[in-house]
Amino acid sequence: MKGNRLFPMLAAAGLFAVTAAANTPKDTYQKIIDIAGRMQATGCYVDTVAFTVSMPQLSDDVVYEVAISQDTRQADKLAPCSYLIDWTLDGPQEPVKGFSAYFSGHHYRFSGERLQEYHMEWDSVPFMPRKLGGINSEGVQKNVQFASLLPAMLGDNLISMASDSAYSVRFVPDTIVGGRKLSAIKTVMVTGGITAIEGEYLIDPATGMPLRVHLENSPGTVSEQTVDAVYSAPQTSSDCQELTEETLMDIYPDAFGRFRTSNFRIESLPGTRLPSFSLPTLTGERYTFHKGDSFRTPTIIAIMDPSTGFSADFMEAVREAVDELPFGADVIWAFTDTNIDRIEQLAGSSREGEHMLMSAKGLARDCGASSLPALIIVRQDGVVASVIVGFNNNLRSDVIQKMLLLN
Repeated sequence: MKGNRLFPMLAAAGLFAVTAAANTPKDTYQKIIDIAGRMQATGCYVDTVAFTVSMPQLSDDVVYEVAISQDTRQADKLAPCSYLIDWTLDGPQEPVKGFSAYFSGHHYRFSGERLQEYHMEWDSVPFMPRKLGGINSEGVQKNVQFASLLPAMLGDNLISMASDSAYSVRFVPDTIVGGRKLSAIKTVMVTGGITAIEGEYLIDPATGMPLRVHLENSPGTVSEQTVDAVYSAPQTSSDCQELTEETLMDIYPDAFGRFRTSNFRIESLPGTRLPSFSLPTLTGERYTFHKGDSFRTPTIIAIMDPSTGFSADFMEAVREAVDELPFGADVIWAFTDTNIDRIEQLAGSSREGEHMLMSAKGLARDCGASSLPALIIVRQDGVVASVIVGFNNNLRSDVIQKMLLLN
């Protein structure tokens, strides 16, 4: 489940409005402005949030533990704070972990064994708000998993909702929850005459900090989803460590060492799951593989540029190796070219267990295959076992040897 879908509308339309919507009373709007201002004046703020998603069609809740920290003194024109978000997803086998961070025009996000990074000085476009299907979408630094939990971001979102005519917003100054006297902001979003989201935001009136967010997405429908974010023990301080790339590298040495996109190499693939891809076949269909899927048999992914001079010898060696294996194996020929005639002239007719795909430059990039041809040997469970880069006279025996190690 993608985290940035769990708050589907908190980063949606209305962020450019600066006045209350017609259906938000002026005193309510001013109160929200005051609360947002307190959320954005915390200095260094640290907390842990229990984030739970419930859906009728799921037998078990999806539960995240999210550690958040923000420093509003490092706010800039791109974000109301610098931040570090570290999350863990409970799983039936082992936890899944990830993180995201932003500071001074630099954004990092790690999930699924891949570290992505964005730098304003390299490319400003990902940081800019834009319209997607008529809805205002924030830049990468705001539209990232769990960013809406940060008080500074949440303050922005509350102002957005109070400024959006699709929302009805109500402020309740005194409510008792668990024996505590709290304030509440209640929101309802209606689109096309249908209630899309019902929200309740519990606020500590003494500190102005959020204590709980409760959302009902698509209430009363088959896609109904309940989201609860419960803050545990917020701490504020006038002194917190400045966030830098060096700080992140110290905290997450494996992510930066093995999975950084800018230095990710195919040699780093063994032991990780094969990335997702969806490529056209030579017959106009598509072959799609989702990360985490399994294969029918052990599978060889051959990423090739058919224009190289030794491509025919490369294919012949791989096919000979597969013929000599004592077990069945599939081969996915992933050509970076889009010229069907050239590919067919090189490959000939596909054999049983072979798949001919094209337009594979994206797959080569995602696998870190900067030099072609490249072979990726994948276990039946979708985990990469080994790789072979380039062509040599021993390729047939190398493939046989590595494939035999799978059994």
